[in-house]
Amino acid sequence: MINAYAAMSPGEKLTPYTFEPGALGENEVEITVKYCGICHSDISMIDNDWGMSSYPLVAGHEVVGVINQIGKEVTQFHVGQVVGLGWYADYCESCEQCHNGDENLCSDLTGTIVSHHGGFADKVRANANSVIALPENIDLESVGPLLCGGVTVFNPLV
Repeated sequence: MINAYAAMSPGEKLTPYTFEPGALGENEVEITVKYCGICHSDISMIDNDWGMSSYPLVAGHEVVGVINQIGKEVTQFHVGQVVGLGWYADYCESCEQCHNGDENLCSDLTGTIVSHHGGFADKVRANANSVIALPENIDLESVGPLLCGGVTVFNPLV
């Protein structure tokens, strides 16, 4: 079971919400959430400002945590590894953008909080292809905003 805080309808306060995530996918990781930032996009999704929210909505896309489970096909991570998860929870891995390293431009991606439960929870799941390994000496409390606003600024510069 995953324990979270969710909005049950647009603009509602977050309330405790528990759900069964089902079997872990072969390319997924499950992350024990240590820290999760809050971004204006989380508020926009909670309030359905963009008309694409589905409820119950577990927001939180600036996730920092430790992998507690890995799918059988995951080779780039290990249980106990410190990772981050930003706006995207999965990419198609087959389009030109994914093959060129521009996964953020993939037309068939999954948003971490768009029809997917995010990090305002004790655990979150994502495809390993969207998870970022973090250095051991980084200040975990400060990483969250880098996974959203930091990438938003960095990507166009690249």
